Amino acid sequence: MRCRVCAADPVTEIGAVEYYSGYCWKIFDCLVCLCRFTTHDQSTYDWLHSHANSVYSIYRTLADKATQLFENGDIAGLREELVKSPKYRFIIESVERQTKSARLLEIGCSRGYLTSYFIMNGYQIVGTDVSAEAVAVANESFGPHFMTAGSKEIQNRAPYDVIYHVGTIGCVQDPLGLTRELLALLRPGGQLLFNAPNVESCYLSGQLWTDDAPPPDVVTLFRPGVWRRYFSGLADVLEEVEMSPSDEAFRIWLRKTWAREWRSPLPLPLDESADTYRRGRPDNDGASQNFWRTLERVALAVARRARLLGFVPCQPRPFGLFVTMIKKD
Repeated sequence: MRCRVCAADPVTEIGAVEYYSGYCWKIFDCLVCLCRFTTHDQSTYDWLHSHANSVYSIYRTLADKATQLFENGDIAGLREELVKSPKYRFIIESVERQTKSARLLEIGCSRGYLTSYFIMNGYQIVGTDVSAEAVAVANESFGPHFMTAGSKEIQNRAPYDVIYHVGTIGCVQDPLGLTRELLALLRPGGQLLFNAPNVESCYLSGQLWTDDAPPPDVVTLFRPGVWRRYFSGLADVLEEVEMSPSDEAFRIWLRKTWAREWRSPLPLPLDESADTYRRGRPDNDGASQNFWRTLERVALAVARRARLLGFVPCQPRPFGLFVTMIKKD
């Protein structure tokens, strides 16, 4: 079997996960690019967008908030809402360094909530998504600035000054191929901006996947350095790793120190994944996990009082691998 990321032969099957009932997928590590991957199913994403109780309902909620702020002309309020998320803040702050004449393309725009901020600010922007359902909602909410992925009009409008995507690269079949295609749509000196899921956030012993975004949604986890390795010939590449807040870093450090082992998740219905995201996934061993959580709370309280949190090693966040590529001439 070849690696779905770099197409290399030496891959190792490390186990299987079934976060959602009926989606028991094998997990592989590539010995060349050092990424971790599983099966990709393109039909998943339109299904997630079209089902009200799927985990994608969080995007529906954010789109509803953005629509209200957009209709009220509240640019400041929309920005304030979006920058609560580090991945959206990364894109907004990067694009705001551009002039208003910059031509923008968003890949994986979902229901258009992030795109709407740039529309309000007068940028020339097009948003695209593989989900026809999401694109239809975005056009209805924010105007005719959206089209489905693969439309010839996307290429006809090239070159772009900035292309960005958020929470997308871990969901595509061929992440390196997509990146090459997007760089080709940029002008020389143009920027490609995105965040990627970080495999180094699988910090527990035996942990196969990040519990924050399991398959069939996110299907690839990337190793820091992979983007520079494969694209330094085409672009100047900057990779920044976002670290967890001190409280969370302390909890992670405790779990590593105590040699906590990762437990396989309890499979849940995919069409109930919204509640799982909001309330947290039920534990495989509730009594044991309750004991550890109590112990962590006590240890954290002691560490705060003793002002020890600043001495804890930094820990990467699951989706905080922020990548900037500046296309070479």
